[in-house]
Amino acid sequence: MSTADLIGQRFVVDFAGPEVTADLERLIREGRVGGVILFVKNVRSVSQVRTLTADLQRLAADAGLPPLLITIDQEGGLVNRLIDGFTVFPSAMALGASGRAADAATAGRITSVELRALGVNVNHAPVLDVNSNAENPVIGIRAFGDDPADVARLGVAYIQAAQGAGVLTTAKHFPGHGATPVDSHLDLPVVTKDPERLRREDVFPFAEAVRAGADGIMSTHIVFPALDAMRPASLSAQIMTALLRHELGFSGVSFTDSMAMKAITDRWPRGTAAVAALQAGIDVVLACGRHDAQWESIEAARRAAEDGTLDPAGLRAAADRIARIRMRYASAGAPDEAAGAEDHRRLAQEIADRAITLVRNRAERIPLPAGRTVVLSTAVDESETAASGDRMASALRLGDELAELMSDVTVATDLGKIVNQSWDNVVAVNVSWSSSQGTQMLQTLYSKFGKRLVVVGAGNPYELLRIPSLDTYLAAYGPDPASMRAAARVLSGRLDPAGRLPVALPGLYPRGHAA
Repeated sequence: MSTADLIGQRFVVDFAGPEVTADLERLIREGRVGGVILFVKNVRSVSQVRTLTADLQRLAADAGLPPLLITIDQEGGLVNRLIDGFTVFPSAMALGASGRAADAATAGRITSVELRALGVNVNHAPVLDVNSNAENPVIGIRAFGDDPADVARLGVAYIQAAQGAGVLTTAKHFPGHGATPVDSHLDLPVVTKDPERLRREDVFPFAEAVRAGADGIMSTHIVFPALDAMRPASLSAQIMTALLRHELGFSGVSFTDSMAMKAITDRWPRGTAAVAALQAGIDVVLACGRHDAQWESIEAARRAAEDGTLDPAGLRAAADRIARIRMRYASAGAPDEAAGAEDHRRLAQEIADRAITLVRNRAERIPLPAGRTVVLSTAVDESETAASGDRMASALRLGDELAELMSDVTVATDLGKIVNQSWDNVVAVNVSWSSSQGTQMLQTLYSKFGKRLVVVGAGNPYELLRIPSLDTYLAAYGPDPASMRAAARVLSGRLDPAGRLPVALPGLYPRGHAA
């Protein structure tokens, strides 16, 4: 294998639009890249994605390359690139609320089956972060919960089922993103736990996943001074080699998180960062962002290979690991099964029905009493994990679902148009992540409507900590269709909520609580 191929196969790149671009073709033919990552910007429909992935694989074959790793973030709940025509499962935290490993396995298996039907062979999921910090701005409902043993149990079930269905999973974000109050998309977080506590609370789920046969791990851009005081995990040999490979015994393929995040780009040139990641023991660099930055990364890595900065034995070992993974996950034909099949959606709904959690019902407003009801979304644009418009559209499905089950239901999008009217029930579907704007909107509604306000949490249940006076709170753990349908059924009295909080709400409720 030439140096260009040895290095190029270590990179996964993103691109613009729903079709193969000239820039992407050059990255494949000349850059010899090993894969691509799909985002919402690349998706128009399931049939279009199926065509796109086939085009990509034909291009790679024509360029004399092995099959591409075609990757995506399809976590369920809030973080999904495929929505219409695809079965979106409830979030990891919803799976934690159901508490059933079988539910996590079902979500992993069916998500993989549908991804393979579209030609996608790597899913950057599940999140194995233990969400131990209620102020965490980016993990939240993406985590199974705040108990390391439960996160490990559910994560392992998801991984084994997903990989068994033919898609590589990359458990993330090693060695843990759950304890930080800082979003690594925006800055470089630092977690100051001692080594023993890190291993006990954060590393444990990853160690269990490795022991259970996880073939992929994704790193995090966080500094852990107890392990490496100078570099974030993605650039740290102490973490990605000494801890992950030597101590935990991981033999699969390691990926960086996106190298376009500000935790990296505000501190290192793209080429320097890419070489540092490869030196640290990373197998695959996720080179997202500008086309020139992608080439800067590849060319810097080529120079480092040619001048000996990158160890030749390490290059060969990484190439062998990637080849094994490619043989297992990227070479087999996709199953002839439709995405979004009716039985798949039914299973997602059953999980959502088991997960939905009545956290507080002091005013006894659930089920909703008869009367004039308005459903309002308080979605705000505050996080890079999902677009506000997508959140609002998803959350407002609750209004449509509720209108089919109850009479006299109005769906509203403007707070100003409802506060001066008379309502018997006000249902606020809150999709906020950690936004003060979302909190202020709920406070305005509560001051106006008091006990008539019912909040359906389609984001973090931690929001109850910011407005502890709320009388009624139903945790749905995500704005996905199945979770919104489950919420409508609870509100209308058609479903008894059975889930339990998979996280503690400090000062209010312990983990495992349900009203």
